[in-house]
Amino acid sequence: MFLLIFLLASYNSIASSSSILVDFTSHAIQPTPQAYIIEYSPPVGYPPSGSAVEGTTFHSLINGTISATEYTVSVSAILMDGTRQNVGELAVFSSPDAPTLDSIETTEHEATISYFPPQGQNITYHIEYYPEEHKEYSNAIDTKASLVRLRGLDSGTTFRLRIRSVYQGVFSQELIDSTFVTQGTANYDYSSSAELYSVRTLPPNFNLGLQTTTEMTSYEYSKEVEEDTSITTPLVAVITTATTPETTPSTINLQEISTTPYVPIITETVPLSTQTSAEITTTTTRKVTTTTTKPKAAPVEVNSGDLGEDHPTETSNALVDLSDMLQEYGHPSEILLSDENDMLRLDWEAPENANCEAFFVNYTILTLSRPRSFSLATSDEHANIKMFPEHTLDIRVFCMLAGALSKTWWAHRIAHLSKPKPLENVRIAEVNTDEFYVASIKLMWDWPVYHDFERYKIVISYGIGRAESKEMEVTNKEEFVLLDKLEPSNLYSISVKNASTELSLTSKQVQLEQVTAPIISSTVYPGQISSNSININFGDSDPEQGRFDYYLLTFSGNNKNISKKVEMEHEKSFTFTKLIPGKTYQFSVYTVYKGVKSRPVSADITTYPLKVNQLFPVVGKDYVVLYWDIENFADSDCRFRLSYNADNIPTVSVELKGASRHRFSGLKPEVYYTFTITVIMGLGQAAAESESEMITVAIPKGRLSPSIHRQGSRELVVGFDNDLSVFSLLNGSPDNFAVIISDDTSLNDDNYELKSWFEVKDEDVWGAYRASPSTWNPFDSERVRRAAFTVGTDDCVKRNLDEPYCNGILRAGTDYRVKIRMYTDTKVAMETDWGKIEGAKNSDDDEEEDEEEDDDRRFPCHMYLNGCRRKSSDNRFSLIPFIISIFLGFVHLL
Repeated sequence: MFLLIFLLASYNSIASSSSILVDFTSHAIQPTPQAYIIEYSPPVGYPPSGSAVEGTTFHSLINGTISATEYTVSVSAILMDGTRQNVGELAVFSSPDAPTLDSIETTEHEATISYFPPQGQNITYHIEYYPEEHKEYSNAIDTKASLVRLRGLDSGTTFRLRIRSVYQGVFSQELIDSTFVTQGTANYDYSSSAELYSVRTLPPNFNLGLQTTTEMTSYEYSKEVEEDTSITTPLVAVITTATTPETTPSTINLQEISTTPYVPIITETVPLSTQTSAEITTTTTRKVTTTTTKPKAAPVEVNSGDLGEDHPTETSNALVDLSDMLQEYGHPSEILLSDENDMLRLDWEAPENANCEAFFVNYTILTLSRPRSFSLATSDEHANIKMFPEHTLDIRVFCMLAGALSKTWWAHRIAHLSKPKPLENVRIAEVNTDEFYVASIKLMWDWPVYHDFERYKIVISYGIGRAESKEMEVTNKEEFVLLDKLEPSNLYSISVKNASTELSLTSKQVQLEQVTAPIISSTVYPGQISSNSININFGDSDPEQGRFDYYLLTFSGNNKNISKKVEMEHEKSFTFTKLIPGKTYQFSVYTVYKGVKSRPVSADITTYPLKVNQLFPVVGKDYVVLYWDIENFADSDCRFRLSYNADNIPTVSVELKGASRHRFSGLKPEVYYTFTITVIMGLGQAAAESESEMITVAIPKGRLSPSIHRQGSRELVVGFDNDLSVFSLLNGSPDNFAVIISDDTSLNDDNYELKSWFEVKDEDVWGAYRASPSTWNPFDSERVRRAAFTVGTDDCVKRNLDEPYCNGILRAGTDYRVKIRMYTDTKVAMETDWGKIEGAKNSDDDEEEDEEEDDDRRFPCHMYLNGCRRKSSDNRFSLIPFIISIFLGFVHLL
């Protein structure tokens, strides 16, 4: 069973508190659950969110809520079997705080009221005032202003003033209740008027021509005072609220309905003074008539209207609750409504198996202070009844068989005959004219919380000026409505209203005017482009194809937008300077007509990026690794195109993104290769390329691996030859040699610029670093053919500003690999293969090495009297073959 939860703002008297009331009495689930759980957000209130009420309790008052705030309340039930069932969820607004009275200043016929608004936004105020103890002369005002002036008041009279805050239709629990007295002398006796006269009105749009009999039934639309012996002149005040102070002032128009002669009514119009104050003009015209005392007459009775062949009769039976009807008669059929000669036509269709001989129609006017019911019988499947504007009817049709009501079939309808609620916040979301010169307008509005698309539709009328307008209907909930196939550069009048799909009931129209966007046939194209400037040009649009006033050129970039108005006859070429290299800028051109822009014609143009700052090659056996650096000031999308070529070798090219190194393998020895790199920034057609950077290197034919021997547990002795087939002089003269150490060569982190021992010593895995000094060159003499370097001999207590690299101690028990790299004076590097440690670690030395771990390397070597101890003599003798090989090398040179 579908449950509708009625959430009403609480009007209970709770001091300095806002509240909401959750009431689901008429829709409680059956069988009775164990409890109901009430949750709400924001979770501010008491009882707190998630509290439970008993299954026999169908409401909960939540106090201490945030005033003037939208709450989302969810109700669920804990069934007898322990399961939880959702009952419903709805948004509800908490009551606002009351305003605070500031002052009331009065004159003879005016009162200026000032009050302080409460906390919150979108707060309105409901003001009610009347002569003290005479509420029948009450006037009500709804306004957003906090400074109100009342005019046309009687002099010397005490008035009762009541002001409440209103937020989204919810009134504040507290109010301003005060009195004020106008200046001057009282000139009217309200009490005598109340005793002599009564208020009597006829139903809205009542037509006496519908009466077919002189015998009338009693029918009331207003309260009667049967003790009165005469009739007064009732005054009905209709307030028109000004939307624009300059054009539509706030006015009160009075309509007099009376049996006495007509009396002219004087109204005073006063424009609104400011945006924060409003003036309300109240004109009260009273006529005191002299009456002759007569015997008490019966109240005037009005028949509800002629229904054709059958006449309705008033019934005094109470309206049976709908839930009881559903249990007894079952689900009802539908009743259709339509207009017919100022009457309300009812249509229904009974199934053939119902065997209805006639139909009994009962309708109740629910919106009267005392609802009244009428009924009629007809043999047709339709009936006409009086139209009751601004009222709600409960209509029920029953099947009659053998002169009695049958339970085989019935129909039911709640008919709302009031005007539909107008749409709020109707606005133009977008105007556009496409490349085919067809204009369109996108229209949006705020949908009501509940809109019945079966009963109501949105009707939109639009056209140019007073020309014949087009009309379209919206019968489904859509985010927007597109008015298309319009003429460019024309003023369209648009009206939007909410209308009944059955009756001629419509809401107040919302009027809008909008100029459609002009056409544009220009093209945007770049001129000369550099790394920091762009020349932009655009062509003319033909004014004969569509009207427009001028051009608008916009430039987006550098964290700001620049707009430039360009007259139709002016030059259309502009140069923008001081731009960022490699950044993409957007240029757009519009035509503008009466402040409305056309669609943009845009071009994305990228300044030329800077070429790479540095391009360094590292040359090895049949491979070259290129390293580079780039300045990307704008953080643009950056790509690199790398290629190489050589004599009789085809060009090979590759494009990379997000890289700073690349390895080319499979190169032929003793061949000169030229490598080229180009920087590309920007996407698609906006991509721009930098100048190319090139370098030429020779690929050596030799291959070399250094020899590596252990010296203790924390040192390595590295030896290598000055092999010119590896360290080719074709790529430049030697500048320095780097001894590169790594405990994990798979990291591939031996970049052109190497790390120092200080950078890796605290890491779990060191990777590649340089152990030799930055200026170390053991082959500074042509006689030297072989060099040796001991790794791990320096204390490295502190860094040296003049030397970034340090030969720090190694980790014990770690397998290291070593390679040698020679840097030339031409910034070309050539390197050997990775060398492995030769020989196995002697197990007999484990105990001695453990002692060395615990003793020798606890402090730097210079802190010991005789320096750091070396290994046993056996280990020292293991170096003899290595020393002999070096000595033989010198002898060979001599």
